[in-house]
Amino acid sequence: MKGHLLCIPCTLRAAYDIAIKATENEELQRKVILETLEWMSRNNNLVNITPAMLHTHVFRLVQRITGNKDPFARLKRESNDIAMNLTPLLEREIEKISFEEAFRLAALGAICGNSIDFEVEGYQVSLKDLERSLLDCLKSGLSLDDTSKLREALSKSKTVLYLLDNAGEVAFDKIFIKFITRNYPVRVLAAVKSGPILNDVTLEDALYVGLDEVADIITTGSDSIGLNLAECSMEFMERLKESDLIIAKGQGYYESLTEIESSLRKPIAYMLRAKCSVVAKSLNVRQGSNVIKFVGYPKIM
Repeated sequence: MKGHLLCIPCTLRAAYDIAIKATENEELQRKVILETLEWMSRNNNLVNITPAMLHTHVFRLVQRITGNKDPFARLKRESNDIAMNLTPLLEREIEKISFEEAFRLAALGAICGNSIDFEVEGYQVSLKDLERSLLDCLKSGLSLDDTSKLREALSKSKTVLYLLDNAGEVAFDKIFIKFITRNYPVRVLAAVKSGPILNDVTLEDALYVGLDEVADIITTGSDSIGLNLAECSMEFMERLKESDLIIAKGQGYYESLTEIESSLRKPIAYMLRAKCSVVAKSLNVRQGSNVIKFVGYPKIM
């Protein structure tokens, strides 16, 4: 997904928001803003860069200027703890219903976990109100529902590459992955970022919620938002090649994978909450909608 004019002020706002999380030094915050403005003024191609790459650039700029490598560390820890306290409620509901309903609810839970996001223009989440927000999300259902196509793809797959998004959210991904591995003879490779980037899941977060109990955890070799193949490790590229199906969580992966779908030549299930108006428009849904969008590729045996 290419960028939009709205992505330009959004990137500047993100630079400021990340900077104030990284440091209380106003001079350093000012330097972040000025360098972001200078970079954007030199680049006449901003709307052809994915939003994921725009935000990756400013995050790395903040890291360099402030020396803070993980400005979201506290928020990630709190998100993980709160989410882990809430997941038993979802698991109990899943146990009460039929297989198809349980699959949809487990998937919807993973999508509602995608509500835990701190860097989306016009979207705010409060950790204090997270339980209420997640319950409201579960009640809202799916605006774009390709669960039947995802179930069919899982029944034909041996290896699934599950691209994780945010901390906190990963606790709900664990429930969905556990449901998948209990009902389908598949191996799930759960991919985390190799270093801090916004509040994305790292190896530390995944191990903290016990994701290794239900999946093989791998790293992308990159700390970029979404998927930047140019930065990924050779090991990750091998795992990508051997996978039969990709489950891609969150807006960052949607923004980046939609640009390279044809080269991946694999079926992809996008699972996200469309928090950004530009992403929502791309998916032809209302902002705030829950989405499972399946993009098929015939070469699945």
